[in-house]
Amino acid sequence: MLKKLITDTVGKYFKHMQKLKYIGVVLICFASCKTAIAPFNKKNTSNQEYKESFQITDKEPAARSGIKYYWYKSRQVQASQGDYGGELLDGVYTKYYQGNALAEKGNFNKGKKTGVWKTWHKKGQLSSVLRFKNGRLNGRSVSLDSTGNLIATGKYTKGRRSGTWIFPQKGDTIRYRKGAIKVVEEKDTLRPGFFKRIFKKKEKDTINQEKKPNFFKRLFSKKGTTNTSKKTKKSTKTASKKVNKKPTEGKKGKVKQNKNPNEKKKPNFFQRLFGKKEKETT
Repeated sequence: MLKKLITDTVGKYFKHMQKLKYIGVVLICFASCKTAIAPFNKKNTSNQEYKESFQITDKEPAARSGIKYYWYKSRQVQASQGDYGGELLDGVYTKYYQGNALAEKGNFNKGKKTGVWKTWHKKGQLSSVLRFKNGRLNGRSVSLDSTGNLIATGKYTKGRRSGTWIFPQKGDTIRYRKGAIKVVEEKDTLRPGFFKRIFKKKEKDTINQEKKPNFFKRLFSKKGTTNTSKKTKKSTKTASKKVNKKPTEGKKGKVKQNKNPNEKKKPNFFQRLFGKKEKETT
């Protein structure tokens, strides 16, 4: 019984080891295939100024208008807007000067620039830091001269300048909106603010409301004004009649003249009589 158990366990162990060997062989083959594919996709080119190192892909996605594609053909890197005619660049891209100084570095995604891209001057100073999204400039960008001084800094949105851009060497600060310069209108300091205008309007409305009388006041005031107007009309009529009166004729045809107030009235009979007596007694 013991011999059978030992032989069974040993047989299972060897079978398990053989399976592991097969798995190991498959993994080694897969890794060797990857290493064989990688050099095939990797390319190197050079010209009088630069040397380039990059990778390509066999995938052919649909081209989109307004996006710049980078592709490889006839041992040269080409670039075109809205379409491509060769194998698209994909992965890490590195450009060198002929003296092996780093010139440019970034990443491609099926022919489109993506992520952070950096460029350098010949002597190694940083030239620019740009950010891309789906082949378009998007995000904060910085450009510097060969001595490290700032030339320009600002923001891109979908390939167009936006927001505030600063140009220290020119001493300019320009605001952009959708790629166009935004003209900032000067504020009228004499004109009151929005809230001041609202509260002034409310104050005017309340003053006008206070001035307006009530319905009953308007009704009775109208009656009063009509009565007073009637009285004034009557008084003016009577005054005009008195002024325009002509001397009237009496019963015997004699004309009665209006008496002047300055003329002395003649004494009465009794006044004359008693007046004479007073004179005699004196």
